[in-house]
Amino acid sequence: MSLMLIFAASLMATFALWYVFSLIPGRIPRGVARATTIALLCSPGILVGHGFAVVPSLFALRVQPSIFTLASMLVVWIITLGVVFGVTALRNHRSPWPPSAEELFLTAYPAKFVFFGFIAAVVLRALILANQQHAVWITVVKYGLFFGAAVLNMTLCQWATRRKQARPLVAPLAFAVPALLAASPTAPFVWYAGGAIGGLMGSGRRRIAAWVALGVFVYLLADALFRTYLAATAGSHVVIQGGVSGNAAMAAVYAVAGIGAWWMLSRRGSRKAGADLPP
Repeated sequence: MSLMLIFAASLMATFALWYVFSLIPGRIPRGVARATTIALLCSPGILVGHGFAVVPSLFALRVQPSIFTLASMLVVWIITLGVVFGVTALRNHRSPWPPSAEELFLTAYPAKFVFFGFIAAVVLRALILANQQHAVWITVVKYGLFFGAAVLNMTLCQWATRRKQARPLVAPLAFAVPALLAASPTAPFVWYAGGAIGGLMGSGRRRIAAWVALGVFVYLLADALFRTYLAATAGSHVVIQGGVSGNAAMAAVYAVAGIGAWWMLSRRGSRKAGADLPP
């Protein structure tokens, strides 16, 4: 868990420092600083002890300094220098300080959506592996991220379709696909569905978005009820604990959310119809 969280933190720090280095006036020193940061924080270090592991470079240097780790960092630094100075957009990129929210999240949004989705997937994977400890706070954070990432994708895609005319059913894939590497297909499905709902809302197709939301809620409700049924009808050696309670609670949340989505849509339609009536 710790290594994955360190890696996710390293990626986020690199993202932030990329924009901080916009304060550097010259293109050459700015590009070198960015490439060096990527090499230090993002290149894979190699640990060889009781086993073989690829970990964040700074962690590898701190735990077990190795020529392999230094060589990995050097290779990544050279490659990154070539990419930064070879791609015109990267070489000339310099945002105003402080950068706007649109600059941070929507500029080159397909690549950034993949990046944000990958960060969420790495953290989710770390929480799934740590859940073997059966700590309550880990379970709470894991489910919070599971649903929170879908809400984040919904917000990003709604924003992108409004500002960048992104395709509402294609843009969510960028954020959701990395979750395939971290969890069961349910996570990328929920993350994609959230983004699709946001994209459809941003493009003005609210009724279609409501139908998609209703379909997702029905699926998740059925899944939660089915899991609860399997746990409740299992053998006597199976102890019903937080998992079953969590499934039941999620089923209730899905039902409330689905009803709430349609209630908000019908209420908005009623207000619009009332506004169109002659005085």
